[in-house]
Amino acid sequence: MRVNALVASRGFTLLELIIGIVVFSISLTVVLSLIAPQAAQTAEPLRQVKAAKLGQSLLNDILSRSFDENSDRSPPFETCNQKGNCSTTLGPEEANEGDYDDVDDYNGFTLADVGGIYASYSVSVVVEYDSDLSDSTANDGDTFKRVDVAVTAPDGQTYGFSAYRGSY
Repeated sequence: MRVNALVASRGFTLLELIIGIVVFSISLTVVLSLIAPQAAQTAEPLRQVKAAKLGQSLLNDILSRSFDENSDRSPPFETCNQKGNCSTTLGPEEANEGDYDDVDDYNGFTLADVGGIYASYSVSVVVEYDSDLSDSTANDGDTFKRVDVAVTAPDGQTYGFSAYRGSY
């Protein structure tokens, strides 16, 4: 008789197991509902960093070009403003992107899929004269060009980058 009493007191009843499973399921659902939205946001900083690298790289490439098609690229390094013959239209004079030699050649430049580690990222560039920063003594409004680069990440978020290129 004593052996049966010990055996009966060692386990759980079916009802206790079912209640335990229900409580565990409810608590697991609550915990997962708090964690799941955070998991989707963990990739956001990575997309932002990649967009920043891509935008800054393209901006550096564009700003390494001369101010204008008519600016000297060798001594005596006279700018188009000094010569008085800055181009009035902004856009590429060359057919190939590899031949772009001045900042405004990138005006209207778009790339739907950059590729490589930037697959599904797209870029677009706008270059325009900025008369707000121009030297008041020049009276031509053609002293600075503003370069705006927009990088669109795969999730549709657009990141903007801007810089100025001066005629000096």
